[in-house]
Amino acid sequence: MRHLTTFAALALVATAATSLAETEHNTANTISLEADHADSFLHFSPELPQMRARAAKINTDFGLHVSEIEPGLFFVTDLVYQSAFVVTDDGIVVLDAPHSFGDNLRKVIETTAPGAPITHLIMSHGHRDHNGASASFSGIPDLEIVAAAEVAQTLAMFPLDGVLNPTRTFDGALDLTVGGVDIQLQTARFHAEDIDVMIYLPDQKFLMAIDTITPGEAPFMNFGATTNVNAYFQTFDTFLAYDFAHFLSGHVSVLGNRTDVVAARDYTLDVRETVYGMMPSFNDRFTKGLTAVEFQHANLAYRYAMEGIRDDCAEQVVGRWETQLSVVDLWADSHCETTLLYAIMH
Repeated sequence: MRHLTTFAALALVATAATSLAETEHNTANTISLEADHADSFLHFSPELPQMRARAAKINTDFGLHVSEIEPGLFFVTDLVYQSAFVVTDDGIVVLDAPHSFGDNLRKVIETTAPGAPITHLIMSHGHRDHNGASASFSGIPDLEIVAAAEVAQTLAMFPLDGVLNPTRTFDGALDLTVGGVDIQLQTARFHAEDIDVMIYLPDQKFLMAIDTITPGEAPFMNFGATTNVNAYFQTFDTFLAYDFAHFLSGHVSVLGNRTDVVAARDYTLDVRETVYGMMPSFNDRFTKGLTAVEFQHANLAYRYAMEGIRDDCAEQVVGRWETQLSVVDLWADSHCETTLLYAIMH
């Protein structure tokens, strides 16, 4: 009889949840392309006008946008991924070669600076989506491919299609001067499973830190799919210690700036503070769930407690940020859940 009572209780919970899903929009649910669905894509906020006004537009025959942001320093995007290159007195230094660019990045470079040799490719990290087109530079005589030593080790163990092996590696930091242009490299841990590299051009006030923020928007899912949540929380102070005006983060069509980094920091810390402020209620939520399932399904009760904090956090965060950053309602639930999982374990 108790077994039947438990399943009856679970059925009531499921019925209530189904009824709620039919009437309330929940950003954590699967997006529906049906116009009359509670979680229809039509219920999500459009990108903010101030974000759209900053968006780059394709301006080449190669499906890429290219613009000179400082003398000799060029920003490149296909409106989803980003990279850059700098023309020096000795040749061209390429900063990442996203897979989606294919051979077109090399074509844009050769069109922008005809006759100039490509001498260096500097990799921010070894992920294929940001350097999977590096193979398009293979065959260039004496090309120096610079990466952190840990990235080279990872690629040696787990080669990635299209990603060239580094020819020069470093630990910690490396200062380069190529054709009169100073380039400072510093390792960090905010995204990749092995290591990341921040790329800084002091004279151009240009800082590149990939898979961190999305300028004008809330960060991508799970804070840029970071593998190190606490390091991500702390890395903004590191970025802001640099003197920069341009911030290349690797995604969307917008080239970022210092204001974008500050906004991303404030948003991220707001999520963290909101989740940690709710953690004292976790046990009460869990107990409520256990009671509802008559102590027969602890996992279900635990999920109930987690989802409650996630959803309450997302509702508050969206309310505070939806007029300041685009796509907050699209990703806030993932940010709250990522922070919640970290808070549970720490």
